[in-house]
Amino acid sequence: MIFRNKSGLRVSAIMTVVVVVLCCGCFTKRGRDRSQSYAQALEEQKNKTDNLRNAMRYLKQMTPLNRKQAAKEVQLELNTWLTNADRTRAQYSSSQLLGSLPEDLLGVVGCKNPVELSFHYWDVDYLYERRLANQLAKWITNFPVRDNLMEPILDKYASRLAEPQRIKLYEAYKLFDWTVRNIAMEVGGASVEQTTLDPRGPIDDAGFGYGYLPWENMLFSTGDFIERGRVFGALADQRGIDTVWISVGAAAGEPGKLWAIGVIIADEILLFEPKLGLPILDSDKMELATLRQARENDRVLRRLDLAGQFDYALTASDLKQIQFLIDATPASASARMKMLEQSLLSDERMTLYEDVDALRDRLKAIEPDVPCSLWLVPLLAQVQAASVRERLENPSPYSMQYMAQNGVWLLENSVALGRRKHLVGEFESTLDTQGALALYMEGRVDDEAIAKLAYDPEVQHGLGITRYGGEEKEQFAARIAQAQYILGMSKFDAHYLLAQLHFDRGNYKASEDFWLKRVLEDGRAQKWWSTGHYTLGRIYQERGEIEQAAKELAFAGSPQEAGNRLRLRYLRREPDK
Repeated sequence: MIFRNKSGLRVSAIMTVVVVVLCCGCFTKRGRDRSQSYAQALEEQKNKTDNLRNAMRYLKQMTPLNRKQAAKEVQLELNTWLTNADRTRAQYSSSQLLGSLPEDLLGVVGCKNPVELSFHYWDVDYLYERRLANQLAKWITNFPVRDNLMEPILDKYASRLAEPQRIKLYEAYKLFDWTVRNIAMEVGGASVEQTTLDPRGPIDDAGFGYGYLPWENMLFSTGDFIERGRVFGALADQRGIDTVWISVGAAAGEPGKLWAIGVIIADEILLFEPKLGLPILDSDKMELATLRQARENDRVLRRLDLAGQFDYALTASDLKQIQFLIDATPASASARMKMLEQSLLSDERMTLYEDVDALRDRLKAIEPDVPCSLWLVPLLAQVQAASVRERLENPSPYSMQYMAQNGVWLLENSVALGRRKHLVGEFESTLDTQGALALYMEGRVDDEAIAKLAYDPEVQHGLGITRYGGEEKEQFAARIAQAQYILGMSKFDAHYLLAQLHFDRGNYKASEDFWLKRVLEDGRAQKWWSTGHYTLGRIYQERGEIEQAAKELAFAGSPQEAGNRLRLRYLRREPDK
C-alpha cells in the first residue's frame, strides 16, 4: 500500500511537473507571440508617428523660396502615413456644398474628390497657411486689447455672454484689429461709397479678392479689402471662431455685392467691416450691432454716413436680400484633412478640417431664410496662385514686375526672414538664432553697400549675391540690378515692420519714433504712409492725445479714410449731422 502510494505520488508528481512544463511552454510560446505582435504594432505605430512628425518638420522648414522641394517631402511623408492610418476614425461624409464648385477648377488644385486619401501639392500649400495662421493667432490673442475706444464697447457686449463666448468675442476683435493694422489696404475697391460684386470669374490678374492667398497677404503686409478680410477669417478659424462673408442684393446662387464679415458669437452675428477697419456699431447706444439689428434698424447703417464727406453705400433696405458665403478652401472639407487634424500631435495641433455643413446649420438656426453656399473665391485664389507660380518659372516682363513688387518677401534676406519670425511670434534673439527685431535691424542695408553691389565681389558675397557657374554676364548683371532695387526698398519695409512690431508689444514710444523718423519722412516708403498715419493716430488715441490723433486719422487719401474719420467721430462722441 505504502509502495503503491509512493509510486502513485511519484507518478502524480511527475505528471504535475510535466503538465507544468508543458503549460509553461505553451504560455511562453503564447506570450512570445503576443510580445512579437505587440512589438510589431509598436513599430508600426512608431513608423506612422515618425512619418507624421517628419511631415510637420518639413512643413516647419518650408519657406517661399524652398516650397517646391519642401512640399514634395511633406507630401511624401503624409501619403506614407496615410497608407497605415486608421481610416475608420474619421467618420466622414462629403458635403453637398462642395458640389457647387466647378470641377475643372477643382482639378487644377487636386480636389475633385474630397474622399480621396492622397495629399496633393496644393494641400501642402494649404497646410503651410494653416500653420502660419495658427502661430500668428496664438500670440496676437495672448496680448491685451490695444484699443481704448473699443474695449469698453466689447466689455459691454461681453457682460451678457457666457465665459467661452466672451473669450471668443475679445479674441475676434484682437485678430480683426491686428489685421486692419498690419494688412495695408490697397486703394482699388476700398471706397465705402461703392460696392464690389462677389468675384465669380473668369480669373484675371487684376481681379479683386483672389490675387493672393491669405498667407501671402500676411507675408507681404498688403491686400485689397477682400484679401484683408480673408486673413482675418484664416486667423479666426484657428481660434475656433466661426466667420462668414455676407453679400447683398442678389438671388441665391447669383453674385451679390460683398459687404461685411459676420462673426458668430453665441446666437448672434456681429458685423466686422474690412473697408472701415471697424466693427459696425449701433452708435446711438455705442454698442456692437448685430446683423438682425442692422436689418431692422435703418439708423445702424445710416449713421455710417459722414455728412459732406462720405455716404455709406448700403442701407437697411438693401439687406432684405442677403446671402452667406462660407470662406473655406475645398481641401479643408476633405476626408484627408479631417484624418490629419485628428492625428496631429499636441505641439502641432491646428484647425485643418472645416465642417461646412455644421456651419451652414448654425447659420440657419440664426437666420433661417438666408441662403448659404460655399464661396468660390478661395478656389479662385488657389487657381490664380497656380498660374502665377507657373509664370514665375521663366524670366518675362510679368515675372520681373512681380518680383519687383514682392521679391523682398520671397527671397532669402534679413527682412524676409525677420517677417517670418515676426509672424510666428519669435521677436527676440536667443543663443541659437536671431529674432525678428535683430533681423529687421540687420536688413537695413546702407545706400553705399547697395551701390557697391554692382562691382565689389566682397559686398556681393556678403549680401549673398554671387554668380552661378555658367551664368551669363548679362544675366548676372540683371540679377544684381534686381537685388539692388529689392535691398533699396527693403530697409523701408524693415522700418515699417519695426514700427508695427513695437505697437504689437505696447511699446508706443518706439513705434512712434519709427513712424515719424523712418517711414513718414521718406518718399520711398510712401506705400506705408496710410498705415503709418492710422497707427500713429491709434498711438495718440491710447495716450489720450485726441487732437493729435485727429490729425493722423484725418490723413487724406488713405483707402481707409472713411473708417478713420468714423473712429474719430466715435472718439469725440460727435453728434450725427
